[in-house]
Amino acid sequence: MRKLVLPLLLAVLARPQDLSFGSREARPEPDWMNRLTIYEVWLNAFSAEGTLRGAIPHLASVADLGASVLYLGPIAKRSSAPHASPYSIADYNAIDPQYGTEQDLHDFVTAAHELGLKVMLDIVYYHTAPDSVMRAHPDWFVKTHDGKIARGFWPQPLPDFKNAEVRRYLIDSLVHWVRDFSIDGFRCDVGAGVPVSFWEQARSELDKVNRNVILLSEADRPDDQLRAFDINYNFQYYLALRSVIRDGEPALAVRRQWEEMNRTMPHGARLLHFDDNHDWRRAVLEFGDKGAMAAQILDFTLDGIPFIYNGQEIDDCTPTYWITPMPIHWTAPGAMGAQKAITSTRAEYKRLFQMRATHPALTSGEVIWINNSEPDSVLSFLRKKGDEEILVILNLSNRRVHVTIDLPVMDYYSVENLLSEGKTWFQLYSGRVSATLAAFDSVVGKRIPLAPLQGH
Repeated sequence: MRKLVLPLLLAVLARPQDLSFGSREARPEPDWMNRLTIYEVWLNAFSAEGTLRGAIPHLASVADLGASVLYLGPIAKRSSAPHASPYSIADYNAIDPQYGTEQDLHDFVTAAHELGLKVMLDIVYYHTAPDSVMRAHPDWFVKTHDGKIARGFWPQPLPDFKNAEVRRYLIDSLVHWVRDFSIDGFRCDVGAGVPVSFWEQARSELDKVNRNVILLSEADRPDDQLRAFDINYNFQYYLALRSVIRDGEPALAVRRQWEEMNRTMPHGARLLHFDDNHDWRRAVLEFGDKGAMAAQILDFTLDGIPFIYNGQEIDDCTPTYWITPMPIHWTAPGAMGAQKAITSTRAEYKRLFQMRATHPALTSGEVIWINNSEPDSVLSFLRKKGDEEILVILNLSNRRVHVTIDLPVMDYYSVENLLSEGKTWFQLYSGRVSATLAAFDSVVGKRIPLAPLQGH
C-alpha cells in the first residue's frame, strides 16, 4: 500500500496489542513453509510488455535465482477512474485487461508450476473501488452516521465485514482463484484493516480446497498467525534496518527489534524480511549497493522469510510505476562494465538463495545473539540446528571496524565460508573470535568440527 502512511496505519490498527501472544503458539505449519523465499513481480516493471504473457519467458530466471514463490502485484480489474491505483479494485473476480486474460493467467501459473514456483496474488479487502461491482449492494458497506458510504484511511469505500453476505462474497473470490486457477496463496493488503475473524473464516474455507494455500498478512498484528495466516510482514524490522544503514543508528537497534517481535508475536510465528518492494524507495538508492547487499545478507541469515523485489538482484534503481509500464533494464547493452556489475550482483543473490536452501540451520535453526565489542556497527549471531552451526558477523556501518566476538576462539578458530570460496581463520591470541571488516562487509561461515587425530 501507500508508503509512509502504512506503518502508522498498521500501528493504529494493531493497538491495543495483547503482549501475552508471545507465550502462545502460532498455527502449526509443514516444514516447507520455513524454507520459502518470496520474489515479487510487478508486471509494469518485469517485462517490456508489462503483462502476464510478457512475463512468462522471464520466469525461468526467477527459478534459476532460487526463489520458491512468485508474488504478483494486483492484477484484478481496477477502477475506471483516471489514474486509478491498482489497489483500487472494481471487480475481485476479473483480471484487468491491462495485464491480460484469464487464459494468460492460466498459462502464467502453469509455466511457474513447471519451474517449481508457487504463485501468490495480491488481494485488497480493506477497501474497494468507488465504482466497484459491490456497489450493486448498498448494504455491503460501512456507513457514516448519516447513512452515507464511509471511506477508509485512503478515500475508498469500506466493505462491511459484519455483513455475512460480504464475507461470503469475498471468501468465494479467494476460493475461485485457488480452485479455478491453481493459485497457491495470497498477500493480503493491509491485513490488519480486516477483522482477524474474517481471515480465520477464509482459512477454514480455503483449507477445504487446498490445505497448502499460503496466507501472508501485510501487517504485524500478533493474533494473525494463531489460526489464519502463515506469515506476517515485519515493518519494524525494515524501519530499524533503514535507521541503521541509512541514518547511522546503532546496529544494536536491529537486535532489539528482533527481541521485541519475538516477545510479542506467537512462538513460531514467521516474519517477512524485506528491504525493497513496490511501496518503498529502491534499496540500492536508500542504502547504496554495498549497504543493500548487507541488508540482504541479514534477511537471508536471520530466521524468517526472505523477500526480494524484481530487479533487486541486479541493483535496479528504477522507481515503481503504478500504472504505466517502466521495464527493468535486465541487461546493459554496449556497456561492458555495467553488464559485468549486473552479472556479479545476480551471482551474489544466487549464492544467498543457494546458501539458505542447503543449510537447515538457516531455515529452522535457533538464533543465538552473540555480544561483540562494536555494537554500534556490528551484528553477530549464531544459527544452530543439531550439529550445524553458522556464524554471522555483519558490519552494518560505512566504516572499517575491528570487532571482537564473545565466542571462544579455540572453539571457532575457523569457519567454512558460505558466500565465498575457502575458509575464514581467526587469530588465536585474544582468546575470543575477532575480525576486521570493511564497510558493510561480513563473515558468514559454517563451524568446522574438530578433526580426529590421524592414525587413531
